[in-house]
Amino acid sequence: MALTAAAGIFGFGPQIGKEQVATAFYRHRAINVDLSIMDDTRLGPLEVGGTPVPTFPYKAGYAIQGGASIQPRLEDTLGWLLYGALGDVDSQEDGVSGVYDHTFQMATDAGYVPYISARKYIPPTGGDAATDLGETYTDCKVVNFGIQMPTNAPLNTRVDILGRDFVLDDDATAWAWENSYEDYQSIPVSCATGGYIKIDTVELPVVAATVGWQNQPLDQQQERVIGDPRLEDVTIISRQLSFDLTVKWNNPDLYRKIVTGASDGLIWTAQPYVGALDVKMVSAANMPAIYPVEPWSLIVAADDVMLQQVGGVALSAGQTVLMRFQGVAIESVTYATLVLRNLVAAYVWPT
Repeated sequence: MALTAAAGIFGFGPQIGKEQVATAFYRHRAINVDLSIMDDTRLGPLEVGGTPVPTFPYKAGYAIQGGASIQPRLEDTLGWLLYGALGDVDSQEDGVSGVYDHTFQMATDAGYVPYISARKYIPPTGGDAATDLGETYTDCKVVNFGIQMPTNAPLNTRVDILGRDFVLDDDATAWAWENSYEDYQSIPVSCATGGYIKIDTVELPVVAATVGWQNQPLDQQQERVIGDPRLEDVTIISRQLSFDLTVKWNNPDLYRKIVTGASDGLIWTAQPYVGALDVKMVSAANMPAIYPVEPWSLIVAADDVMLQQVGGVALSAGQTVLMRFQGVAIESVTYATLVLRNLVAAYVWPT
């Protein structure tokens, strides 16, 4: 019989350090979980001395790769993934009692990315308890945190992870979790009033957007050492905030700024356009027992973002006029921040 994934579980938790599995795990509902053990099995090269067919197999080591696509709940547990992706957080209570702003950003050591552990529970087939399996992944780092923003649907977040080691567990039903599943009310919805995308404080009529934080890992071949099938480490060599926007044309100002350097410019400029990015995502429901009422929210911001036009301004019969922009945040005093606003007092990474 076929096995459905509905009873599966995806979870994650902060590690104190390398080779120290997390002591607290948080579960989150997911659309798709492909985080898995990558068992690198290969065929050896052809050899002289027999028939012209493969003569031997071998294994070249293993790694933990993949991730999960989730509809993010802003209520609580998403904060641990944001912390894992960026590396530091500053939590402050707002003037509204019980509401906290968690500003996730790079640590003082800008290359620091903390280790996390992750879990995946594969449910039993046909109710046969002996066929379920748990996988715990250790010494992992978040290498991508991407947000897709459609105009008429909930946000979709893709979290990609790279890790060093794992252990299989035949008794995963006994796993302890720090939380119950969060409900749907804190999921951001793109059409909810209060959300926006701005460049230099000007709100844009955006029809599609993606925002992503990338931690680029060192090539796995360079991470491997003789005598160990695992990666020696997960070394992050570059980091960046990037975005992609498809925008309705309602005036030529932004287009002219990018091409000419000014909203009334007439000739090309050699200087790239750099502006501030501000993206706010809000839930449809409000946080409970808070007055004045307000939703859960997540803000992505960067002071200096290089913006470029992708292609030209196309005119198509029967279609609206659209512009597409891509951008990458560049070095500044505070490179970029992701601000999660909820009712959690603090996120404290274990030490």
